[in-house]
Amino acid sequence: MQRVPIVEDSYESLPVFPLPNFVLFPNTMTRLHVFEPRYRMLTADALAGERLVVLVGLKPGWEEDYYGSPPVFGVGSLCKIVNEERLEDGRYNLFMHCVGRVRIRTIHRLTPYRTAEVEVIPDHREEDTTQVDEAMTRLVGCVRGLILEMGEQGVVLSSVLTSTRKPDILTNRLAAAIATEPAQKQSLLETTSVQARAERLTDLSGELLLRSSELDQSSGAMLVN
Repeated sequence: MQRVPIVEDSYESLPVFPLPNFVLFPNTMTRLHVFEPRYRMLTADALAGERLVVLVGLKPGWEEDYYGSPPVFGVGSLCKIVNEERLEDGRYNLFMHCVGRVRIRTIHRLTPYRTAEVEVIPDHREEDTTQVDEAMTRLVGCVRGLILEMGEQGVVLSSVLTSTRKPDILTNRLAAAIATEPAQKQSLLETTSVQARAERLTDLSGELLLRSSELDQSSGAMLVN
């Protein structure tokens, strides 16, 4: 397995891998199956270089021009290919680690795939850590309540909650586990304030907890009847 690189402030040209309804948060990992010829070539080129790829979501309406160059969001994920498997027919199975959030400055519409000039966007660290600590306390409490409500299904969420104590990393990992809608995920990816991200995740967790409680009450009422 390859070592995660030291992230630079910017990159002049990185391959762009656009995906529909997809967001990858910093300090999280994903597996990708690469089958399209243009993205097989992208993968081969990335593996021959720094093994870095920008994963970015396609904007709504991408279906009309998927095989062309449909618009992508302005903020994506800087990812390192940490492990790969090349299949006999040329497809790839990739294991990727997101090492940072990037803003796309310029996209070069080359063939068969696009490249981009990007700048790394670090998390904004509030000077008053007291407010961050309070926001994280509320978030952790809400997530623990959600885990209890979920029962066995809360195992994954529980493992995320205990994976780190660092607010920036934890909020990113919880965002990956809690947010379900693509628009929610993209908005959270673009949220650089750790405190703001924690507050938004607390709201999402509360909504899920309320929804789960209402479903339990509805099921109980049906059983009584």
